[in-house]
Amino acid sequence: MAGNYSADIQAILQGSRHLADAVRYGDEMLPRFETGNAAYAGWWGEEGGDDDFANSVGPQVRQEQEQVAATVTAITSGFMALVDAVAEEADHVQRPQNQALEDIEAHGSESGTRR
Repeated sequence: MAGNYSADIQAILQGSRHLADAVRYGDEMLPRFETGNAAYAGWWGEEGGDDDFANSVGPQVRQEQEQVAATVTAITSGFMALVDAVAEEADHVQRPQNQALEDIEAHGSESGTRR
């Protein structure tokens, strides 16, 4: 006994659009983070002189900022790959349906010319 398979292409595409919207929010996250960093840059003191605290904290702050930026970029890239995969899945689901409809139409055209 053959099983039935059905899929809601529009729901799959809608899911992809929701994911894309989430990615856009992620894209906004990094500029907001960088703007926030600029607002408190240097609060730890002036580096390069005899301020030991500033000399030790400044490089640490920059390293952590770079790590956060890299993490946000990686997460955003991962979500974009997911958006692409979901959209591609919709195409894979819809392709056999389109092919079947084209085959039915072609067969119908051939049958109509034989009458």
